[in-house]
Amino acid sequence: MYTFKSSVTFEIGVKAMKVVRIIKKILAIWATGAVAVPVSYFGFSTTMIQSLGISIGVMVVMSLFFIMSSARRHYQNPYREEIAYVRHQVKEAKKQLRTIGSYRFKIRSVHMWTELSKLYKVGKSIIEMVEKEPARYKDVQPFFTNYLQSTVTVIERYMFLLSKPTKSIEVKESLHEAEDMLRGLSGKYEHLLTNALSQDKLTLDVELKVLKQAFEEEQPYIPTATNRTK
Repeated sequence: MYTFKSSVTFEIGVKAMKVVRIIKKILAIWATGAVAVPVSYFGFSTTMIQSLGISIGVMVVMSLFFIMSSARRHYQNPYREEIAYVRHQVKEAKKQLRTIGSYRFKIRSVHMWTELSKLYKVGKSIIEMVEKEPARYKDVQPFFTNYLQSTVTVIERYMFLLSKPTKSIEVKESLHEAEDMLRGLSGKYEHLLTNALSQDKLTLDVELKVLKQAFEEEQPYIPTATNRTK
């Protein structure tokens, strides 16, 4: 079972997605009800009042269906909305990561290629970790909400300035600042990933310690003496 820690930004994102989903359902209900009026009026030769009644009945049935369906899914998985939000974030992050990956093959500097490759590799590890275990999203949330988009923005600006045929002192300074910013973001990526995996390391160390102690306390095997028939 997934468990999600409390976070204001996370809760706002989940609620926003929930509101969008509700609005889509309401629009679907109204659209179906509106279609039911001409269909029943012209197709089944009912009166206008009867057609309106059928339309209202259709909307009520659809509303009840959506409510019961939502309640059933929530009962089966209380964290369904949180998981859906995380999966959406992962999907968008993959798009941005592909952008970072594509720029690796457009840059000529070996130093910057190494830096971008590092960002891509660590970013990919974070995304794969969250995709596998959505509950870990909270541990690396800044990566999805701030760092990744900032990385793409800085790289795009860096590549734009780098493509200019002539570079003034101001442009060169901006390029150096962008390089420093990317190095800083790389450090933040690694820090988030290290912190997220620290609990795994602690758990593994404890398990290894318990296992080692169990091996040390285990009595040596002594074969049972048996009489041999000559």
